[in-house]
Amino acid sequence: MNRRVFIAILVSVFVLGGCSTTVKRPESASAEKPVVKALQSIEVALSDQAQEQLADNVKFDVKMFNSTLERSLNANKLIAEEGSFHLRVVVDDIRVRSTFNAIMWGFMAGDDHLRGDVIILDLEGKAVYQFRPEVSYAFGGFAGGDSTRMNYLYESFAEAVVEELLEKKNASETTVP
Repeated sequence: MNRRVFIAILVSVFVLGGCSTTVKRPESASAEKPVVKALQSIEVALSDQAQEQLADNVKFDVKMFNSTLERSLNANKLIAEEGSFHLRVVVDDIRVRSTFNAIMWGFMAGDDHLRGDVIILDLEGKAVYQFRPEVSYAFGGFAGGDSTRMNYLYESFAEAVVEELLEKKNASETTVP
């Protein structure tokens, strides 16, 4: 019996440690986050650093990421023509392991990650609030296939954005100086 408990605990540690999503808010962010009932539009852009990283991370698909983000926002009724804000997502750090490394070496090959700044803009284009979702995936083996990893990154980033916009509490929130 003790052996089963030990194995269950060990498996739980690996499962919980293989993926993470955090939302960071700079202290310089406005103290009052606006109440976002609907967004008029969203835009996804890549920073210069992310553009350079694309050559080594060809599995990252900007269109698929944008589509996932739009789908999540629409599912939560956060996009409407009469929206009061625009949303700009600037991806600035991408890493996607090769399929071989992800499956064979798992977490020992590092993680796949997607990081970026999400900026809420008023209708005049002035930034009113900013936060930073950071998503990582380090599983390997059968859980290390391309579609599994990429879908996790896209979906988790989109979920973090929706949670922040809807003011849902996230257990891994942090504020950085």
